[in-house]
Amino acid sequence: MNIRRVPIALRLFLTVLLTTLVITTVSLGVLHWTMQKNFARYVADVEMQKLDHVIGNLAGVYTVYQDWGNAIQAQILQIEGDAAPDDYDKLSRWWLRRQYDIALQQRYFQENTLLSVSPSLNPGEQSKPVVDAGELRMMELNLPSEYQPFEGLKFPLSSNQNIFRTDKKADATQNQGKKKQFISMPDRLGLSSRLSLYDANKQFVVGEPSDIPVSYRPIMVNDKIVGYLGLKPVLDKDDALSINFFSNQKRYLLLIYGLTFLTSLIAALLLATYFKKPIQRLLNATRELTKGHYQHQVKINRNDELGDLSNEINQLAVILDQHEQSRRQWVADTSHELKTPLAVLQAQIEAMQDGIRKPTPEHFESMLRQVTSLKKLTQDLADLAQAEAQQLTCYLADVNPWTVVLQEVENFKPKFAQADLSISVQGEGANLQLDIDRFKQIMVNLLGNSIRYTEAGGEVRIHTEQSATHWSVIVDDSPLGLSDEQLARLGERFYRVDDSRTRSTGGTGLGLALSGKIAQALGGKLSFEHSPLGGLRCKLTFPKQLNK
Repeated sequence: MNIRRVPIALRLFLTVLLTTLVITTVSLGVLHWTMQKNFARYVADVEMQKLDHVIGNLAGVYTVYQDWGNAIQAQILQIEGDAAPDDYDKLSRWWLRRQYDIALQQRYFQENTLLSVSPSLNPGEQSKPVVDAGELRMMELNLPSEYQPFEGLKFPLSSNQNIFRTDKKADATQNQGKKKQFISMPDRLGLSSRLSLYDANKQFVVGEPSDIPVSYRPIMVNDKIVGYLGLKPVLDKDDALSINFFSNQKRYLLLIYGLTFLTSLIAALLLATYFKKPIQRLLNATRELTKGHYQHQVKINRNDELGDLSNEINQLAVILDQHEQSRRQWVADTSHELKTPLAVLQAQIEAMQDGIRKPTPEHFESMLRQVTSLKKLTQDLADLAQAEAQQLTCYLADVNPWTVVLQEVENFKPKFAQADLSISVQGEGANLQLDIDRFKQIMVNLLGNSIRYTEAGGEVRIHTEQSATHWSVIVDDSPLGLSDEQLARLGERFYRVDDSRTRSTGGTGLGLALSGKIAQALGGKLSFEHSPLGGLRCKLTFPKQLNK
């Protein structure tokens, strides 16, 4: 089944776009919902801030009567006389409206009272106050001059408080038992018609009852809540004004949503393009590597993970190129090393076939040496390949490596004598976990290398060093000495310091490379330094087998 592949740039584009749209949709939806749900309450809370004077007056009323019912009944009776029962509810609402009007007038006079001082004719006379703004406002309202609402009401009311009379002949009618008329201030915000009074338990007392939640402000007397002033919200989400308001807000939100969608579209496109180009270049670079073009390099100037990836790919290309060169050199060196003894062996066999050489024991011995050289070369190649693949078989056991060193030195003494070299041995053993055959193989390679590269009359010195955790055997020889460049290349496959001299003695250039790999397989290390004797120092180090 063929599944259509979605490019990573398209996935990134869709992810960014859809994520932004989801967040924007949810945010604007929640904003619209909370606005519809809480906007009316917010408006009412703002309006409640304008009722400070009403709260103060109601607190004063409660201080006098200590009960809302008594306060309302007493004040109505004092002003209206004996009201009929069917008028009591209406008068109760008027009572709360009257408290609002009183507070409104108090606020007006407090904000607009101006005291002016007339200039004195004589310097010694004191200035006299003229008419203030409060009196001017009372004149506009046709109220008597003794009406002073900004001072508040004094309860209980006395018969001479002429604060609710509507005509200028009120003094003549004060004692005639007429009902006093209530004069209201202009209520531009319509607050008085939406007020309600509740007791300390939020039980309705008087005012405009409401089926919807109202905003409350506590009425405090001596730091104790004695009641609440409630205000019915002016807005309802189902009335025409609210519907029109929210319709406009919805259009604005849709406009914001459209602009957000367009912005997200552009941003997601730019972001996808920003990542697509370097990813495409990296993909092309990997394709070049799979084709074997290891010299190909990709340059991405970015300070992020894609820039790091491009650097890693370039380093990988360099390593692969080095390995390819090494592989080619390996094939060339191996074929060359195999070709030389095979050519010599072939020439000897053909000479015998042609009767040029007779099949004497000496000739067979010469041919056997070539076969032995080929066998050693192929075995070294096989061991080296296994070691590099970490497949070299090792059988570890507790051994004392110094006894192995002494045995191999004894075996090599005839060769040292033949090469006119002196050898000295001094050291001590240790308890190590080693494969004794592999360790012998390393020592044979080191001793054979010293014989091949030390001039006649030279010296070979073997000694040991050890610490609490490691044991080392060191093989020093005298000149031929090595340069730093030659020392750095020791351990490479088929590398010979003196190629012609080594060939004459049977060296293949694999001994030190193989010894280093075997040492690693055994958990040790083979290192090369300049010898104090003027030649080469080979240092073979292994960790000790600590007693548990």
